[in-house]
Amino acid sequence: MTDDQERWNARRKEAMGDLRAYLRIVEENGELEIVDGADAHLEMGALYELSLRKRHPPVLLFKNIKGYSPDYRVLTNVRFARTMVGDLDLDSVRAHKNENRWASDPVPPREVNTGPVMDNVITGEDVDINVFPAAQWKEGDGGRYIGTECLVINRDPDTGWVNVGTYRSMIHDGKTLAVFIEPGKHGDLIRKKYWARGEACPMVICVGQAPVLGNVAGTPSRYGLSEFETAGGNIGRPIETVRGPLTDLPIPADAEVAFEGFMPPIEEESVPEGPFGEWPGYYASAVRTETVLKIGAVYHRDQPILIGQPPALPTYPGRQPSIRAMAALWDALEAAGVPGIQGVWKPLGGGVSFINVISVSQLHAGHAKMAGLVAAGCGPGAYMTRIIIVVDDDIDITDPAEVMWALATRWDPKTQTDIIDDCWTGYIDPHLPPDKRAADNLTTTRAIIYAVRPYHWKDEFPVVNAVDKGYAEEIRAKWGDRLPFLAGKTE
Repeated sequence: MTDDQERWNARRKEAMGDLRAYLRIVEENGELEIVDGADAHLEMGALYELSLRKRHPPVLLFKNIKGYSPDYRVLTNVRFARTMVGDLDLDSVRAHKNENRWASDPVPPREVNTGPVMDNVITGEDVDINVFPAAQWKEGDGGRYIGTECLVINRDPDTGWVNVGTYRSMIHDGKTLAVFIEPGKHGDLIRKKYWARGEACPMVICVGQAPVLGNVAGTPSRYGLSEFETAGGNIGRPIETVRGPLTDLPIPADAEVAFEGFMPPIEEESVPEGPFGEWPGYYASAVRTETVLKIGAVYHRDQPILIGQPPALPTYPGRQPSIRAMAALWDALEAAGVPGIQGVWKPLGGGVSFINVISVSQLHAGHAKMAGLVAAGCGPGAYMTRIIIVVDDDIDITDPAEVMWALATRWDPKTQTDIIDDCWTGYIDPHLPPDKRAADNLTTTRAIIYAVRPYHWKDEFPVVNAVDKGYAEEIRAKWGDRLPFLAGKTE
């Protein structure tokens, strides 16, 4: 590793571990845009969406938000800054493989007596979450969503495992949040254990935190491994937490804003939630009766910075492929014993789940099918995947044209396709039929496409009509200073 790479890694790790440090670093790197005086009703959402026209969108810091105290600010595009993701290529995916929850050594959180999140404590009748800026991001949204890149923290009552997820949260009134959690998500499994006992589920929701926590909370995780431990492993030090006075749950000590309370069984208390435009690009989940968090206490730093990151169309360049999600799937394949995986990619337009492309160096008959079936059922690939495409290792999976070429020339639809029924999906899936939606039957069909040279006659498959890549690089090096068209990357 070069000195420049080491400095970049150290700077990135500092930014990941502290939101205030992150803000300083992206400003020094020229990635910050300050938006002064925007309206939380639609205007913030429109400006945010317009920023996604760029592959690495600017980090937007909204201040002096109309109708709110100037002490409160909102930050968007935290995860999409070049400071966080670097170059969007397979090298970045490989780098994140070494940080993610499947590969890194977990570092348990460290409890401390207090932290900046406890600078301001509001309890009981004084609680009023309406003071915090919460945007109605789009006209079709059913309300003001304060939780879009938030941490939802709860603890398994049987094992003590602390789970941290990201689930959308809408303000219902000054003391109540409507929280949408898809069935089958870890937060849902835990809350149902409390409800089965006739108890309300203790819960904390943070709406501003170190970027590493937002990263791990929004990435598929291994059941039983706390995201706090994974985040600590990512940055090489423990996440410091304070004990919630009401719930006993760990709260990040440097969180910007935290809401602490209890979620009663949905049969006891619920409110209308939605609609909300989700990451597939549709208002699919409509208005539903959802669970609520009854907030008993609010904690926040002085001049807190809330993080806002509503979903948007997955076709925008700024809706980058999720490097962390690709790394998690790659590691899950290897953890299941699939050899020869050369890369995992999610093409633009497929969002975080719908389409996964896997590159494999075929070692034996059935190897491609092994990779496809594991990808269809493992944790990072199980939820709302529509298409899995397995290709040979000579295909550049980051190039949609090469993937389409593999489909056009190496795939026989009849013999090289598996259709799997009854796979896990969710209410936000726009293709979930009305009858299934009404019956809470959250299952769908999944296709695995093997766009590879058939193994039993791959050596007889026609040779590719292209200059050898190694020789092409020799020629580029030889002629590059004399022929301008050879300079730089071909667009």
